[in-house]
Amino acid sequence: MNTRVISISRQVGTAGEEVAQAVAKKLGLRFIDYQIIQRAAEEAGVSPETVSEAERTPSLMTRILEALARNPSMPVAAWADPVPLAASPLFTSADYRKFVEDVIRDLADQGDCVIVGHAAQVILRDRFDTVRVLVTSSAPSRVRRIRAGMGVEEKEALKIIERTDSERLDYFRRFYETGWLTPSTYDLCISTDHLKPEQCAEVIARFAELR
Repeated sequence: MNTRVISISRQVGTAGEEVAQAVAKKLGLRFIDYQIIQRAAEEAGVSPETVSEAERTPSLMTRILEALARNPSMPVAAWADPVPLAASPLFTSADYRKFVEDVIRDLADQGDCVIVGHAAQVILRDRFDTVRVLVTSSAPSRVRRIRAGMGVEEKEALKIIERTDSERLDYFRRFYETGWLTPSTYDLCISTDHLKPEQCAEVIARFAELR
């Protein structure tokens, strides 16, 4: 298999996190998501305020990569709401965004990992060893998962979908001049409407083997 990295982007309420973990488990790859990188950054003492020193202090990158190596994968919920971008340093700090991009590239260089989110499908688009996947689903399915996982009413679930989709569309247009949901951005788009996460993982793993 020539594939060493699988990037998985997902819309909220699609069970994309479960799909990503199932892929990592099936292929024996490390699982990397927002919470893991955030926790590793905190453990390494790297904050949005200090990353501006990253180019002058390579040890910052070393510390976060070492912390990532120590951090085991954590369980995720199928309904997990991606972190709001509006107040995120990824949105407000160019230094922090660049730093995370560098972390993603270094993780890809190490290989053998599944990376969830972080615009990895764009950052790693020129790597032949990377399979870029979008996990999607219909609105009713997404609403159902969010309601079951978060205990909210249908109207609130729809608001969560609208907010997260809108934020990410704006984020990718603003910083990467590309469409978050543009099919050509991905090698594979898969819906969880009629497939369980484990079944999606089977499809993705097979695709990675054929690549």
